[in-house]
Amino acid sequence: MAAAMIPLIAMIGSGVDMTRAYVAQNRFRQACDSGSLAGRRVLTGVTVSEAARVEATKYFKFNFSDGLFQSAPYQLNISVPAPGTLKIESRTTIPTTVMKFFGFQTLPISATCSSTQDFVNTDIVMVFDLSGSMNCPPGGAGDCGGTEQSGSKIAALRNAATSLYDTLDSAQTQLEQNNLRLRYGFVNYSSSINVGRILYQKNPDWLVQSATYQSRTPDWIDATQYFNGKSACEKAYTYDAYVKQANPEYTGVMGGWWQRGNNCQVIAQSNTHPDGYTYGQRTLDVRAHLASNLIASGATTPVPIWPITGTNAPPDDLPYVKTSIWNGCIEERQTNSSAIDGGAATTAPSDAYDLDVDTIPWNDATRWKPMWGDIEWFPVAATGGMARQPDAPCPTEARRLRSYYNNRSDFVNYVGSLTARGGTYHDLGMIWGARFLSSTGLFKSSTPETNDNTDPDNPAKIRGFSVKKYMIFMTDGEIAPTTTAYSAYGVEYMDGRVLGTQYSNDNAALTRRHLQRFRMACNAAKAKGIDVWVIAFATSLTADMQNCASKPSQAAGLSTNAALIAKFQEIGSKIGSLRLSQ
Repeated sequence: MAAAMIPLIAMIGSGVDMTRAYVAQNRFRQACDSGSLAGRRVLTGVTVSEAARVEATKYFKFNFSDGLFQSAPYQLNISVPAPGTLKIESRTTIPTTVMKFFGFQTLPISATCSSTQDFVNTDIVMVFDLSGSMNCPPGGAGDCGGTEQSGSKIAALRNAATSLYDTLDSAQTQLEQNNLRLRYGFVNYSSSINVGRILYQKNPDWLVQSATYQSRTPDWIDATQYFNGKSACEKAYTYDAYVKQANPEYTGVMGGWWQRGNNCQVIAQSNTHPDGYTYGQRTLDVRAHLASNLIASGATTPVPIWPITGTNAPPDDLPYVKTSIWNGCIEERQTNSSAIDGGAATTAPSDAYDLDVDTIPWNDATRWKPMWGDIEWFPVAATGGMARQPDAPCPTEARRLRSYYNNRSDFVNYVGSLTARGGTYHDLGMIWGARFLSSTGLFKSSTPETNDNTDPDNPAKIRGFSVKKYMIFMTDGEIAPTTTAYSAYGVEYMDGRVLGTQYSNDNAALTRRHLQRFRMACNAAKAKGIDVWVIAFATSLTADMQNCASKPSQAAGLSTNAALIAKFQEIGSKIGSLRLSQ
């Protein structure tokens, strides 16, 4: 009987020892994972630094202290097998309790683990809804009179964007130390988008040279003043003051011509206002307007917009009574109002260049034109009353991707400059976010694979590492286009570019078509490999917004300023997170 008990004791004893070894093995592996994550966080080069070794060892030992489970002393073999990866290997033994009586004194346990930084060459574009409602605190109505209120959503947005920067600060430092980079870009949208000067600086040929606007032409009263003598004629033709001296009612010399002998007549403007207007489309040379405020120089040169007509004066001599400076907002390029009808299609047709991410402009259908709010007018027939100019808001100028390494103040100053005004056109923000991020479109690099981490454009790889692209899309309202606003699609009531017909006030149909454009723009962005996050702030998270995000977990509806800041911090921690690779 005693002999029969020996195998049973061995079986039970081995079970006890193996269970104990299993628990110790799991604890040893957990310690390895913890140590590799901690060491990787402070790893800055391609070899194991003393700081990384100390940090990895500290966390490993904290989770599996010397002598735990009566384990034998152990050493950590810490290495960097590949750039960005920290690896730990270790082994030890624990004594047996029962099996030692059967010749098994110890059982081995071991662990091998690696941690890899989960980002390389990261580009992040933040797409911000800067419609007028952002002036209000959560729960506020309208645009709060166009004045930013205490506790406003736009103030929370500024803080949230800064918290993202701070969350990723250490990651940015590590990238820079390895000659890689983290960049931020900003696309601000309302009913228009301010990217014109960026396009002009990249290539002036991307904007048209002439464009047609819904406008008006002043009808001037011509007055004729006669002068005798060549010198008098020359003075009258050259200087307004001479004409005014001859007849104080005359202002603005328009030109003139020589008559027989030494006599001449000079056409002058009578008084300072036109005698009515003629309304309709005007096709204008926009080159001077485009150059009126260049981003490269910061120059501001007013451009005349109302030429006096009806005389034979040379063009260079025509005076003007009003000038304007381009604010940088653009009208979108050619669309397709037949195929994009508010229906179920989710991919834009090839000739809808307004929803095309990558096509480089090559003709006027593919070029953008400057918005020119100063010359846009509704005629009396369109308003049912007095002629008026449509609302033409232009959001804060966008910023291309750039590094803000060791330049937090520039980042903070920029987000501090954001102001809110205008309507809500989600499709504009989404397509321009994709354009800013694409490495095969408007801002593609001349060297798609480069070792230059200062390349201002969008290479596909830097130092052999791919570029990960993220878009954070934030809105505080549902899409809300109107037929009477002057937007990136002109004045819909007059131009009919989206609805395909003029003189329609069907805002519901217009909304359906812009929603379809938003879906198409979302799909185009994700097709470029862009990881899309969507935040609905103090508004409903609609199905379209949820579907736009790359994953259901990357769409969120938030109701408080604190929640918005926390969400940006969460996104930053996930973008810059570490992952266990083994």
